[in-house]
Amino acid sequence: RIQGEILLQNEEVVIIKKKDGTRYQYPRSEVVAIQENSTIVTTQEEDTIVDIPIRPVALRTQLHGGAVYLPNKGWGGQIGVDLLIGSKEIAGKPMFIGGSIGYRAKILQETSYSFVPIQAVICMPLHARQHAPHIGMSIGYGISTSKTTKGGICLNANTGWTYRISDNSSILLSCFAEWQQTQTQIIETINNQNYTNYIGANFITIGASASIQF
Repeated sequence: RIQGEILLQNEEVVIIKKKDGTRYQYPRSEVVAIQENSTIVTTQEEDTIVDIPIRPVALRTQLHGGAVYLPNKGWGGQIGVDLLIGSKEIAGKPMFIGGSIGYRAKILQETSYSFVPIQAVICMPLHARQHAPHIGMSIGYGISTSKTTKGGICLNANTGWTYRISDNSSILLSCFAEWQQTQTQIIETINNQNYTNYIGANFITIGASASIQF
């Protein structure tokens, strides 16, 4: 069952708008009844009433790039990709909460570093219109894929613009700042013997990203 304002109904389609501005469209053949309080009930099988199949889970793919800084190494470049999955609606409001796994490739002074970040993610549009600004953040752990570095905590804060293509799909454009904790390997020679040690360092990245949610 779903409750809202009936925007259009004919022999082929029914379109309903919820209080938060979200619109849903259903084939008229799937609608069992339209009650006086604008509640629509749909069915998948004859004489069996079930809830409207509103997809509660969203999948998002994200590409991003930017400039990365590491003390003692200076500036370089970063590219990355993320796959996110989570809930796209919390308490009736559009809000993405879920998890992500990704990949980061950083190149500074011809030295490459790479990490696999696993994070908890939240992204919130500031209103429910088709075009809406959004803010978001993620936090987790970045696993280093190199033997010369160790992973650490990673944190990302972002803001941008969301364009809703349909009820289940959106395009998001964002700018972000990202912090990745790490330890880099150094080799010290003492009394003609080599010793391996790690020193702490932090990657700081600023850049832009593009996402598709469906």
